[in-house]
Amino acid sequence: MLTRRATTKVHVSERRALHCETFAYCAHPHLAVAADGTFLLVFNRAPRRSITLHPPQDPEYRNVLMRSSDEGRSWSAPAVVPDYDWSGVECAGLTALRDGRILLNQWRFEWLPLPLARAIERHDLVMPDALMRDLVVSPELDVFAAGGEAAHQACSSARGGGVCAVHCSDDGGRSFCHTARIDIAPFSGGYGMRGAIELPDGDILLPLSDVPHYRTVFTVRSSDRGARWSKPQLIAKGAGHAFEEPAGLLLPSGRVLVILRDNVSRVLHSIASDDHGANWSAPVPTGIEAYPAHLLALPSGVIACAAGRRAAPFGIVLHLSDDDGHSWGPPLTLIDDLPTKDLGYPTLARRANGELFVVYYARDAEGVTGIHSLTVRLS
Repeated sequence: MLTRRATTKVHVSERRALHCETFAYCAHPHLAVAADGTFLLVFNRAPRRSITLHPPQDPEYRNVLMRSSDEGRSWSAPAVVPDYDWSGVECAGLTALRDGRILLNQWRFEWLPLPLARAIERHDLVMPDALMRDLVVSPELDVFAAGGEAAHQACSSARGGGVCAVHCSDDGGRSFCHTARIDIAPFSGGYGMRGAIELPDGDILLPLSDVPHYRTVFTVRSSDRGARWSKPQLIAKGAGHAFEEPAGLLLPSGRVLVILRDNVSRVLHSIASDDHGANWSAPVPTGIEAYPAHLLALPSGVIACAAGRRAAPFGIVLHLSDDDGHSWGPPLTLIDDLPTKDLGYPTLARRANGELFVVYYARDAEGVTGIHSLTVRLS
């Protein structure tokens, strides 16, 4: 099995831009396949700034959704989800349930105009200067060149706590008719960008990060198709680690595998549960030096893990496991020519002909950040 995995080759084709806007920053996609085969793609969109801001720094972020009825070959125009009232959000996750229902999970920050924030002087408010300090030292972006007045104009609001919510759709993601707000106490927030795991008994297990600290991962559970959610259960933390952005998968064996981003080591870690999320193993490094992850189970029993490589050469890689995620093969390079490390969040779906359809975000030659795709065949 290890020999077969080591000699796997990838054939990349159909590399193209799915959605780019000259005056918008579009990034952080997540792809899900509905029960009827429709591809659903959610991503972030905000006005394009003179400096790059990610969701924790910009109150103008909204999540938008596109649909494809031909396995990613053509797409509908992007539509804001669940509606325009939900702004200032983090990356979103989609879950396609077996009965056809679609779940959209979001974390929405609370944003306040700066004069109001200064007037009420709440202890949990993060002022623009602090947001800018976090941005300057962020390892996710290239060297921070802009500053001064441009920076203060970009970060002009104070950020507070927020709301964790799951929106439910009964029409394949065209509209979201019901919203369930999740009580994430004692954690400070609940952010997940890869959706939930539907268990064999119908329970839905949603892994989330403790935003805005991005150090701890927990789950919440629903037994009624997303209408109500349990109290959180801690599943991953550790001294010297900062775990976030979990990507989960139900394996044919019944094991639940979750891959975690670690903002300290920059190596993906894994945890697993053999009792449908009641108990979890301790986090262990996978050896994958790219992040964050998306997982897909292939008919052969192999697990595919896509991730963004934010060290030169910048690009998208694929790792394979043929032992339920206990070990992973070497990186299979899909792209290695992206211009900056502001990239990635690759997400996978399998077409009926066996091709893997991969969606990611990247900056183009004109400096516009948008949503791109490619097609992969494994041999």
